[in-house]
Amino acid sequence: MNLCVADIRRSAFEFIEGIERHSTTGEIMDAMEALLKKHGFEYHCVSFLATATETLEDVLLSNRLPEEWLKLYIEREYVHDDPAFRYAKTVVRPFRWFKEAPYNPEREPRAAEVVQRAGDFGILDGFVIPVVSTAGRMGQMWFGGRTLDLPEHQLPALHLMAIYAFDRILKLHCSPAQSRASLTPREREILTLVANGKSTWDIGEALHISSRTVKEHIKHLCRKLGAVTRTQAVMIAVRDKIIQP
Repeated sequence: MNLCVADIRRSAFEFIEGIERHSTTGEIMDAMEALLKKHGFEYHCVSFLATATETLEDVLLSNRLPEEWLKLYIEREYVHDDPAFRYAKTVVRPFRWFKEAPYNPEREPRAAEVVQRAGDFGILDGFVIPVVSTAGRMGQMWFGGRTLDLPEHQLPALHLMAIYAFDRILKLHCSPAQSRASLTPREREILTLVANGKSTWDIGEALHISSRTVKEHIKHLCRKLGAVTRTQAVMIAVRDKIIQP
């Protein structure tokens, strides 16, 4: 049975509020999987996005994958042919693993091989959550299984949990954090309203300013936070405790 949006959001914030109590990566991932298990999630993989010279072992932070699949993935160096890894470098929102990551099976036989061999190990579906990490580079959290049932309206909550989980894992791995951006009171006010689902028009009406002014504030705060979209700006600001929706 699917939970309502309010319940999903509450679960996400309860997870975030308790994340500092987790002292190991395993505990963090166990807490996330407890929330996601009901939707069919069986496996996970947490890593930075590999550069051209890095292997999966170089960037892997946590995984709960079939042992033989992980061994094969590393031996075959699939990280450079995996459509999902490649697509995660170009987007900021969660997406469906393989189903939404574009590749041409005829021109990219290695990419097609990744998809086929993953299926051989029961990994048939999944979600990739791109993360802008405090270490100054992109990361990703992948959750998958045989059959998943996660409504679209729950993806923002999953994205929010992933950002906090990734940040906590980095701290446990002693990765250095970047300095945090400083927003003006008005920018924080606007971003808080964005986080609560308000449209540009709604925000303008609530603050008695024009929609054009709202858009300008959002453009400036996105630049300060290093965000591409307003959604990403919300994720970064909540992660860094700049706002509290």
